[in-house]
Formats: sequence, C-alpha cells, structure tokens
Amino acid sequence: MKTETLALKIKGLLDDKKGEDIVCFSIGEKSTIADYMIISTGNVDTHVKALAEYVIVELKKEDIQPIYHEGIHNGIWACIDYGDIIVHIMRKNERDFYNLESIWGGCPKI
Repeated sequence: MKTETLALKIKGLLDDKKGEDIVCFSIGEKSTIADYMIISTGNVDTHVKALAEYVIVELKKEDIQPIYHEGIHNGIWACIDYGDIIVHIMRKNERDFYNLESIWGGCPKI
C-alpha cells in the first residue's frame, strides 16, 4: 500500500471512531523521521485508548504492524509509529499544550 494511501486510511479509521480535529501533514520534505504526521484528539482517556487500539487492530488485519507504540494504556497521549507515518492521539489539554501543529503547520495537509 502506498504511504499516502495508508495515511488516508488511518485518518479514516480515526474518523470512524469519532476522533476529533484530525489532521494529516505531509512532512517528508521537512523531516527525516517520517513522511506523514497524523494528529487526532480523543475526548477522554478511554476514547484515546479506543482510537489507538482500533487503528492498530484494523491495520493488523491487513498485515500492517506498528514499529512501535507508546502511551496507549495511560490514555493521555498515544503515539503509534508505522515508519513513514507517525500517529499522535491525545486529549485536548495535551494537544493544546504541546501544540504539534505549530511544528508541522507549515507543511501541506492531505
């Protein structure tokens, strides 16, 4: 699967489970860490967990495994690394505080 197609699929999965304010930045020209950065908000801890687990489970069905994930069990900020795509799912307060969009906001959105 093409990287952009996978990024759009992840964005759709987050939308399916009511992730909020989902953005997907194409960061490949500005960064060597990934090609795409996806950021989504979950309402509460259980919503953050559910969003992250849903993405992982659905992609595993297609034999797409994360390289690494962190923070899913605490439900405050989950990060899932798919190599060329990094997914951040966090509560609103954390998203506002860390403001990842300020880092990647100049990159094109898909």
